[in-house]
Amino acid sequence: MSKKTNMLMLLARLIIGGIFIFSGWMKVSEMTMTLGFFSALGIPAFLTYIVAYAELIGGVLIVLGLWTDLAGVGLVIIMLGAVYFTRGGGFAMLGLPLATLAGLLAIVAAGPAGYALRLKEKGVTAVTTE
Repeated sequence: MSKKTNMLMLLARLIIGGIFIFSGWMKVSEMTMTLGFFSALGIPAFLTYIVAYAELIGGVLIVLGLWTDLAGVGLVIIMLGAVYFTRGGGFAMLGLPLATLAGLLAIVAAGPAGYALRLKEKGVTAVTTE
C-alpha cells in the first residue's frame, strides 16, 4: 500500500477506534445506567456487558491495528444491532451508527494497513510499515 493509503487507514482506525473506546468506556463506567437503557430496549444484561466491553476492547484493538478483522467483525455485529434499534428515530439517530458501520466495513475490507502493531514470532510486537 502507498504511504498515503497507510496514513489514511491509520487516521480511519484512530477515529473509528476512538469512537468505540469512548462509547465503550461510557457504557462500562456507567454500567447501571447502561443496563437500564439496554433493558428498556429488551436487551438482556449479559449482552449489555458483552457490548460494553467489546466496544472498549475492540476500539483499542482497532486503534492499535491488532486483530482488526476479529475486532472489526465483532463491532460490525454490534453496529448492526445499533442500526436495528435506532431505525425508528429517523436519520438524526441512525446517522452515527451507519457512519460508524461504514468505517468499520472499510477497515475490515482493507485491513489495518501499514502503520499497525503486528504480533511476531515468540510474542514480540513490532510496528510495521508494509
